[in-house]
Amino acid sequence: MAERIGDGVWTLQGEKVTLPVQITSARFTAAVFTARSEQARSVLAGTPLRPFSVFGRAITMIMCIHYDEFALKSYDEVGVGLLVRGPSGPPGLHMVDLPVTGAFTREAGQDFWALPKWLMDADLRFSKMETDVVVRDRATEVVRASFRHGRVRLPFAVQSALPAWSYLDHGAQAGRLLRGQVPMQLSGARLGRGAFRVRLDDDHPMAARMKALGMTRKPFLTVHADRLHGPLGEFTEV
Repeated sequence: MAERIGDGVWTLQGEKVTLPVQITSARFTAAVFTARSEQARSVLAGTPLRPFSVFGRAITMIMCIHYDEFALKSYDEVGVGLLVRGPSGPPGLHMVDLPVTGAFTREAGQDFWALPKWLMDADLRFSKMETDVVVRDRATEVVRASFRHGRVRLPFAVQSALPAWSYLDHGAQAGRLLRGQVPMQLSGARLGRGAFRVRLDDDHPMAARMKALGMTRKPFLTVHADRLHGPLGEFTEV
């Protein structure tokens, strides 16, 4: 487990990490869906969070990211999340699954930010117009998906910060509700409503959460960026 040794300073696996960490370069693809609010609420059981709903529909997301080398190493990540409300403040993104291909970032994610990172084996491929991913949990193929990139290419970079909520029942932040921001500085972004194909394992918990969050249908938005970068700082307890 990581140990906090100062304000924004941690030790992990014999290394010192100071927050914020700077994401220097990553490739990013995401698809946005909707789900019935009661289904999203079931995914949040055991947390102090509730879905952010519009006309009875929760807003959900799956994202695939490859990070080039930075403070948390180089790795692939697949995130499943939804927009939620906490006891106060604006809605934010809450991750319910965040499998990664690196042990260092798994521990950092759990202990620094209370993120539900677990170790996966993955095949992640970005081509010009499509992203393909396979997620395996040991011998189980959990997810196989393909995202068609949108046709609209933005001629400018997009800079924003997405509010985030996190809660985990284990790790250095166990039982603490945290709030923070996720950097969203995107270059070479494509938007649209591209095709989405997915095959899910019938029994795996991550696949069950994806089904509950509406991720077996066509998304209403896909986003791809050739480069994602920006600082990722501490989350604070609410």
